[in-house]
Amino acid sequence: MHEWSLAEAVVNSLLSFARKEGVSSFREVELTFGEVMELNRDIFRTAFEELSRGTPLEGARLVIREEPALFRCNSCGHTWDFDEAHKMLSHELGILEEPSGDRESPLHFLPDLARALLKCPSCGSRDFELVSGKNLRVSRVVISE
Repeated sequence: MHEWSLAEAVVNSLLSFARKEGVSSFREVELTFGEVMELNRDIFRTAFEELSRGTPLEGARLVIREEPALFRCNSCGHTWDFDEAHKMLSHELGILEEPSGDRESPLHFLPDLARALLKCPSCGSRDFELVSGKNLRVSRVVISE
């Protein structure tokens, strides 16, 4: 459950910001996470709420947005998305979806494994970039007045 450690890092970062800037409370926090993280929003939201109790973040509205993953081959220029990457992983590694339809790839825990596990679906090169969809960032905060 990396959601708890990610929520803790976000809360600690925002509390540090609050101390430095003299913020007494937050009304809204918007986060953007990369699709490759396969973040469980419910678990993250619960962790954020629990870790925010008794702090300037308590009661803040949490908005969570997903940034789609996009891969680009440095050899041929082909681009592909996370669905295509997941199909490759499922085929190469025999990863199956849960009966509920949920999927969890090795990239969920270690996004940096993409280099070792994936290759360009067009030319087969392993020289590619994960252009977007791997980070977690605070996109916006609204401070209560």
